[in-house]
Amino acid sequence: MQMDLDQLPRAALIKLLQEHEASLLEAGKDGIVMNYAGRTAPWQIIRQVKPKLSRIIKKYSCGTEDQQFQNELWEGENLSAMVTLYKYRGQVDLIMTDPPYNTGEDFRYNDKWDTDPNDPDLGDLVPKEDGSKHSKWLRFMTPRLWMMREMLKPNGVIAICIDHRELFRLGMLMDEIFKEDNRIGIINWQKAYSPKNDTGGKKGGLSTATEYVLVYAKDMDRTKTGLLDRTASMNSRYTNEDGDPDGEWTAADVTAPEYRKTGTYAIQSPFTGRMFYPTRGHWVSDRAEMKRSLEAWGVEYASKKLDDHCEADALVIKGCKFEGLEPKAGQAALKKARVSALKVMDRGVWPSLVFTDGGEGGPRQKKHLTKVRKGKVPLTYWAKDEYEDPLVMGTQSWDHEESGHSQAGVNELTAVVGPGHNFKTVKPLRLIKKIIQIWCRPDGVVMDPFAGSGTTGHAVLDLNQDSGASRRFIMIEQGNTEKGDRYAKTLTADRLRRVISGDWVSGKRPSMLGGFRFVELQRKDVDAKAVIDLAREEMIDLLLTSYWNKAEKAKSYLKRLDVGSHKYLFGVSPNNEGFFLVWGASESPSVLDRAVFRAIVEEAQKAGLARRYHVYARTAVYTGSSVEFYKIPDKVLEHIGFNIRADALNNEEASA
Repeated sequence: MQMDLDQLPRAALIKLLQEHEASLLEAGKDGIVMNYAGRTAPWQIIRQVKPKLSRIIKKYSCGTEDQQFQNELWEGENLSAMVTLYKYRGQVDLIMTDPPYNTGEDFRYNDKWDTDPNDPDLGDLVPKEDGSKHSKWLRFMTPRLWMMREMLKPNGVIAICIDHRELFRLGMLMDEIFKEDNRIGIINWQKAYSPKNDTGGKKGGLSTATEYVLVYAKDMDRTKTGLLDRTASMNSRYTNEDGDPDGEWTAADVTAPEYRKTGTYAIQSPFTGRMFYPTRGHWVSDRAEMKRSLEAWGVEYASKKLDDHCEADALVIKGCKFEGLEPKAGQAALKKARVSALKVMDRGVWPSLVFTDGGEGGPRQKKHLTKVRKGKVPLTYWAKDEYEDPLVMGTQSWDHEESGHSQAGVNELTAVVGPGHNFKTVKPLRLIKKIIQIWCRPDGVVMDPFAGSGTTGHAVLDLNQDSGASRRFIMIEQGNTEKGDRYAKTLTADRLRRVISGDWVSGKRPSMLGGFRFVELQRKDVDAKAVIDLAREEMIDLLLTSYWNKAEKAKSYLKRLDVGSHKYLFGVSPNNEGFFLVWGASESPSVLDRAVFRAIVEEAQKAGLARRYHVYARTAVYTGSSVEFYKIPDKVLEHIGFNIRADALNNEEASA
């Protein structure tokens, strides 16, 4: 008998789809499927999650309005946040994330999520002794991984960190959701130097010296692994003012993050006699190479023990006299060294170690564009990699020289925000930067739904600064300390602000270009009444975070204008078109009529905007070819992917 699907109620259709999906899996057409207590189809969970209202908090945001639109830090439950970030669905190049490892110390589960995934509470810590800890972790991860897949572009990649506790279950789950054929590789990276007997029982245990990153493509046939072609703006940073036969070069960092007693010491400039220490950790070059590079300026150097708390001797100009830590001014040795160094500079083809500002500045190392084009990148985060064909990744091990180690990650966080952050494990910047550079194009979008201390955002900012790229980040975090402190505000945002400003607790660093919006996900669901009840500034926040254009998609953004500067104008698009909001309180009229339009035109003319007007209002009695009208609440709800018809059907089904 042929079934008439048009006559079936919605609930029956859903059940039919579930049965069909199960039959396909049983037939082996979609590979393995995991079965665990409380399992629900992920798409069925996600369809229950409703978008939430959000607001931009200027206090925790960073940068000018032009800089803030580039990146976003969301505070809130990550499944709800990803559903709310509708404009980025299908627009993310790389998801780089580090979820809770289910160690008995880091994973919380809210039992209410089994029936209501909209509940915003994190729940209680799941102890090691909980017999259902693995099934709870899978119930937590499954809908989130499904939603992460939805956020990726067709050629997007997800790289997800994990340790031995849930490695096998996560691998099976990833094979199910992303399909085994889309597995790019499993990276095994060295997180520790010294062994500790922490697995395998009390007798003959093994040390967990490594952790893992599972890397999957959304569609392997459309994904490219490896370094992409550089843009013209990135290459413009390279010049060849000294006539170097190896071609154009830029002055790159000559230091690495971690401390090494043999590599952390002072060197003396042959031009000015000033003493320089590594700006972070240690010098990249070994001591012998550093001495050769300094002496290439025509000056002889010697080792000297200074009372500067460094275990290694300083490299100083031979014959230079010191008063404490400072060289005596005007001495012959310094004058002779300067003359020799200037001669080398005038001759051309400078040594690999250069001093900026015509010799008056600090040390940097030459990085040649020809080597970058071959896929070679600075030693500070690749070290000894020699991937000739990164398209074939397979199962690859990275030792600590290539990826950093977990203590380095903790030290990096402490250097930025100071001690007392209580993070015992932090991924090293070198590992995250390496993954981002391989799988995210220079102008791509990186998302981290488990932002933690903000390492992913820090890595994006570092890469942009190093290479002139323009990657953007979207990070989500809801973590609380034991005292209930939401550390998205007090730690994640603080770290990112300090990285951008250079105001590290450990000492001043160079500032970076960039900024971010801090967006708080509120507990209230978005619906028509919730939108209508918003105050003007709350409405502007919602429009700024949710607006997108189907033609531009996630590249759309609106620059916010100063509060109170205009009656109607609140934002400007990249093509200089104005966005206007006819809105007061909920009881005030919100009508676009001829008088309001005249005022809008006047505001646009004074601001020097294009003659196309984007107007949000509840009703419009005036229209024109130059007016793009957005009806409130319908258009606002559409911006965030809210389907009014589907929501009505859900409500009918729930009340049946």
